[in-house]
Formats: sequence, structure tokens, C-alpha cells
Amino acid sequence: MTLTQLSYFQTLAHTLHYTKAAENLCISQPSLSYAIGELEKELGVKLFVKDRKKVALTEYGEMLLPYVERSLHTLNEGVQSLKSMAEKAPQVVKLGYFHSISASFVPMIVKSFLNDHVGSDIRIQFTEDVVGNIMSQIESGQLDCGFSPRTAEWAEAIPVFAQDIYLAVPINHRLASKVAVSFEDFCDEQQIMLERSSNLRTTVNELFQEHGKIPDIAFEVKECNAALQYVGMDFGVAVLP
Repeated sequence: MTLTQLSYFQTLAHTLHYTKAAENLCISQPSLSYAIGELEKELGVKLFVKDRKKVALTEYGEMLLPYVERSLHTLNEGVQSLKSMAEKAPQVVKLGYFHSISASFVPMIVKSFLNDHVGSDIRIQFTEDVVGNIMSQIESGQLDCGFSPRTAEWAEAIPVFAQDIYLAVPINHRLASKVAVSFEDFCDEQQIMLERSSNLRTTVNELFQEHGKIPDIAFEVKECNAALQYVGMDFGVAVLP
């Protein structure tokens, strides 16, 4: 038997009228008759007796009714308890971002968001990773949303801000005093590059390809702070956000 059949049985038991019961249930009368008939077949007893236009519960129907009502009532209480629990539970937003915006932008925008939702039990779960992983986790549903320098056909995205790109050089480097540099100024230098999964690495590789150059890579690193440390130790220069 199904919950639908028991619900139909309860409604018909109270109305004792197939047409009214069907209207209350928003179904057709034949559908109601079929469901009750199938329930009676499964139980092996008649639950209703029909005499001309009158419908009455049989002794089996009268015995079953209180059990059905208790069961449906208990189930409804359980559903309401779950709904109440869900309403009181904190709302968790899973947010992903890449390293170069972790120190300033992410804390600023999260603080602003939470200030706009004072009193709401909203919690944010952070994931810092390379752009490729952030995008794949959003696509798979592991993250609700995330910041990324690129988008995809499957993603809904809006521009948030434009991120400047800088050339990091040792403090005593010949380019250190320059306000701006061209590609030709640094392309022959040893390069400290982010690993290949980084979106910036893809951009820098494309830049070298456009100019027909092959970068002289001294080190590959996972994140910007490591790149800056190697630059500071005079191992090369690095294009960084």
C-alpha cells in the first residue's frame, strides 16, 4: 500500500461520497475508485460498501480508519519537525576563490555581505584553490559559487572587478624604478611562473606565444607568495596579480 492510497481512504472515509472526496483530493472519481479498489485487493477485504448512491464504511474500514489517521498524523508531525529544523538550521554558502584575492577582496566583500544580512544565520565555508579546481567544484556542486578570472558556458557569471597585473622584480633590478614595462623589457629574463593549472599562467604563456618567444622558466610555484619569495632572492622576475 502507498501513502497516497491511505490518504485517499481517509478522505473518502470522512466524506462517504466519491464525487466530493475526489474533488477534495483534486483527482478524478475513476482515479479514486481505482486507488481504493487496489487497496482493498492488497488487504483482501472490502473497506467500503455502496448501496445505490450511499457509501458506508464496512467493519474492516471502521477498524482501519483510526490506524490510518494516527499514521498519517504522525508522519505529518515528522514532516513539520523537519521543516522547522531546516528553518532554524544555518544557511551555509560554499564559496571558492583563488589566492591573489584572498587577503583583501574576499574578506571585504564577505564582510559587506554579512553586514547586509545582520540577524540571518548565514555561514560561509571558504575554499582557496587554483582557478581550474574552483571552476570544476562549482560545476560539480561542491561549491555554490566562486571567483574566477574566466567563465564557462555552463556557468552564470557577472563581472566583479578588473585585476591589475604587475611585474615583480628584485629591489635592485634594472627595471625596479620603472612605472610601467613592456613585454620586451622582461621577456628574456628568467621567469618565476605559477603552475600550469593557474589561469594567469595560461595568460602569460599566450603572451609569450604571441611574441614568438619561449620563456626561460627558473621555477614553477603554486601560489603568488612563493613566487615573490623567489623574486626577492633574485632568482628571476614574475608576472603576478
